[in-house]
Amino acid sequence: MSPPPRKGKPPEKAADNRKAIRNILKLLGGYKLKLTVTVICAVISTVFTVISPIYIGLATTTIYDGITKILNHTGTIDMQHLFYLLNVVVVLYIISSVFSYLQSYFLVGISTKISYNLRSRIMDKITSLAMEDVDENKRGDILSRLTNDVDSLQTGITQAFLQMLTAIITIIGVVAMMLYINVWMTLVTIVLIPISFAIILIVTKFSQKYFLKQLTFKGKVNGQIEETFTGHDIIRAFNQEDESIEKFEIDNDNWYDQEWKSQFVSSLTGPIMNFISNFQYVIIAVLGAIFAMQGAIAVGDILAFFQYIENFSRPIQQITRVMNLVQTAMAATERIFEFLEIDDEENPSEKQITNITESITFENVSFGYTPNEKVIDNLTFSVKKGEKIAIVGETGAGKTTIVKLLMRFYDINKGSIRIDGVDIEEYDKHSLRSIVGMVLQDSWLFSDTITNNIRYGNLDATDEEVVEAAKNVYADNFIRQLPQGYDTELNEDTDNISHGQKQLLTIARTILSKKEILILDEATSSVDTRTEKLIQKAMDRLMENRTSFIIAHRLSTIKNADKIIVIENGKIIEQGTHEELLAQKGYYYNTLNAQYEENAI
Repeated sequence: MSPPPRKGKPPEKAADNRKAIRNILKLLGGYKLKLTVTVICAVISTVFTVISPIYIGLATTTIYDGITKILNHTGTIDMQHLFYLLNVVVVLYIISSVFSYLQSYFLVGISTKISYNLRSRIMDKITSLAMEDVDENKRGDILSRLTNDVDSLQTGITQAFLQMLTAIITIIGVVAMMLYINVWMTLVTIVLIPISFAIILIVTKFSQKYFLKQLTFKGKVNGQIEETFTGHDIIRAFNQEDESIEKFEIDNDNWYDQEWKSQFVSSLTGPIMNFISNFQYVIIAVLGAIFAMQGAIAVGDILAFFQYIENFSRPIQQITRVMNLVQTAMAATERIFEFLEIDDEENPSEKQITNITESITFENVSFGYTPNEKVIDNLTFSVKKGEKIAIVGETGAGKTTIVKLLMRFYDINKGSIRIDGVDIEEYDKHSLRSIVGMVLQDSWLFSDTITNNIRYGNLDATDEEVVEAAKNVYADNFIRQLPQGYDTELNEDTDNISHGQKQLLTIARTILSKKEILILDEATSSVDTRTEKLIQKAMDRLMENRTSFIIAHRLSTIKNADKIIVIENGKIIEQGTHEELLAQKGYYYNTLNAQYEENAI
């Protein structure tokens, strides 16, 4: 079998095995007591398993001596001693099985708890990342780390750790018992151990990079699938099915390429170890026959030694078989901790803010998402408490960036933003965001009832307050027409209601939150003209005595704003009331007339 031709070059990244092992040991370090009990159970189980062949060998010798006596007419088989030995073997195997079960029980408990904690830590990390770090990580890749990589680590701990622990203890016990039977035969057997482990180390070092690349491409494929499901209507609308499939196949082929290489290279150890094991059998058979003829070893001991060779070879082969699980677990650990080690969003201040008493002021604010490109350039304006300020301009002018800076999703490069004369950087970020309510152009709802989606703005709100908020945005009528009314469950994509209806629910949610500052970013862009007028009336009531920022393309909806700011390339080119801007006959005047003409057509 040969891998398919590669359509893309995988990212070259050296796997840091030592760091991955340290992280795994750190995870296991929190369960020292359970690990100690697990190791004790493994030792007891293995010891009883290792001792059993000695008694089987003694039973064989008893049978062999008995048959010899029968043939020589000097006696018979000592059945009482034989049954005693066989009963001991049965008891030893039963005890071994019980402690083997306990070993698995405790280890599964440890690995499951580790997976639970890692998923919680990744989720906490997602919610605590700075916005620039959120933007740099694809959702599908993060989801892959949260599910696939954590599962791979759990499997590695449960199966690989269990089998490797048992294998190491077995090797030690078997070597001790073989030395007890015959030193020279034991030396011949164990002389091949360094060769075996050298092969394992070489193969592991060579194949580890493929396991890491395999998980990287797995994350990319998950991201591609997530994007395809999310935007399937856009893909079909633009007839981009072939391009989407081609992009998927590139990452899928690379995933297959790396998985094929990782599995092929790691599987080489199996045949090599089988050859070494079979070679051992040949040598021991010859030596055993020589020693038996010399009377240096009993026939039953030879049989026991053969069983010990099998018990000796099996754990080494067992280690080679689980090495792919170990490598996958180490690669998964590296990816998990790579994400967990991203710095949390900085929030050094604990100063709280609960309301606004005077104004919000932007003073010579400059900002760019990249160092060489400014989105906001030396911006200065102020908004008094309770005022409605509208921000208009072309797409990409920096309108939404202004409110993101106010929310401290990003920190400004120059200047300051002040609330009541205090720089917002002096406030706790969570406190600042808690007084701001947002209605964005892209509505966000989750798979739950309509009641719970509206109540998300205020978890302590009563059902009556939820209904009142819906009535304020004229959503009550369409909600009651749904089969289950307010108890209607929105599906995963919330596409069992229209986009405009979803926007009404997000506006109702914001009304219920009763925030000091309102940010309305194209809040009515997804509703028809009639509904827009009704919502505008509700918004006017909502914005009374609240400081409001309104971002809108439809200039007819912002006539009543206390101040209108026109942004171009991150700079203010016009500002004033509706009438003042019309009198200037500049950008605002021309754009408003153009929109009237479009509506007339």
